[in-house]
Amino acid sequence: MNTFKALIVMALWTTIIGSGLYFLDAHKNYQNILWAGGIGLTLLIAHMVNMLIYFKIAGDKPYKWSKYF
Repeated sequence: MNTFKALIVMALWTTIIGSGLYFLDAHKNYQNILWAGGIGLTLLIAHMVNMLIYFKIAGDKPYKWSKYF
């Protein structure tokens, strides 16, 4: 259940980041080197925060799909 909670929070965080980039018109300016660097850095930080969210909520044990495996 913790994995499911973590995935929901991660989806919410990713949606916020994606919406922010969309509202800043990042999809129209990605060919500019400064915009590209900023977008890349934003996505990298978003990914790192997603990992932190997962490990904080779900812990460091992997999700068990079945009790037999």
